[in-house]
Amino acid sequence: MLGPAARRTALGVVGAAVIVGLTSCMPQPPGFVADPTVPARPAAIDVSGRHPCELLDTAQRSDLDLGAGKVDDATIGGRPAPTCGYLGTDPAGVDVNLQFIPVPTSQLLSVPGTAPVDVSGYRAAETVYPSSSYPSCEVGVDIDDATSLRAQAMATSSNLQRSGTTDRDLCTRARAVAAAALPSLLHR
Repeated sequence: MLGPAARRTALGVVGAAVIVGLTSCMPQPPGFVADPTVPARPAAIDVSGRHPCELLDTAQRSDLDLGAGKVDDATIGGRPAPTCGYLGTDPAGVDVNLQFIPVPTSQLLSVPGTAPVDVSGYRAAETVYPSSSYPSCEVGVDIDDATSLRAQAMATSSNLQRSGTTDRDLCTRARAVAAAALPSLLHR
């Protein structure tokens, strides 16, 4: 079992690996048509002056089995991607990154293997990253034309097996974290 320091390192490494992949994503091809079963964005959300570490209160973190957040900011394509890392407190040890990424959800949806999902009425892109050591699932929520709210849930494979948790359960956790963060963004 990985200790907190090793889990924080892994949390940052996995997050950075996915970020590198995002920077190589291509924009939607001309004539791209959005999936009509996925909702349109109900309202654009301005995240200027905000940080993901301020979005989940103590009760929400407890309900989501997350410890206190730690600022772990990143950059994507030279632009800031404010990031908060949370260590999981549940038996599966599901850790979560919550960030504002300067990548539109339409671009996330172009990544092979990504599925459109609904998070609290917002269009989102969900991608599972299976791994024999540190699987993850990320959900990128469409909050404005150039930014996505990204929740990434990950755990060691051994913790998942020991707790009876699956890779798909990581997606459930990522969606729950994103859904819990949205009200804080909507009610400035």
